[in-house]
Amino acid sequence: MSTGWHGIPPSADRFVAPEGLPEPAAGHVTEPPKALPVWAELVYSDGAVATVKGFAMAWTRSAVLLQWVEYSRAREIWVRASVCRRRVLESRNTPPA
Repeated sequence: MSTGWHGIPPSADRFVAPEGLPEPAAGHVTEPPKALPVWAELVYSDGAVATVKGFAMAWTRSAVLLQWVEYSRAREIWVRASVCRRRVLESRNTPPA
């Protein structure tokens, strides 16, 4: 049996966001000129855990503003920095070997 989501996505009013953090104070947030690609472990209120690929849009010492796509929509949430790890994007300009 395959796992994961299949079928029609839930309507916007039925979407359940993963557990997140409150937005930090503006003075302590780093906003880079270019978002960094990351993997993140998201935990939902029902206990489900999902690894998603996304981007770190901003961060503090302990939190990351994560952007990812779920049910074909871009989502953003502040998560603990410890649930994120860097990922490497492959260059599309690399000539074939």
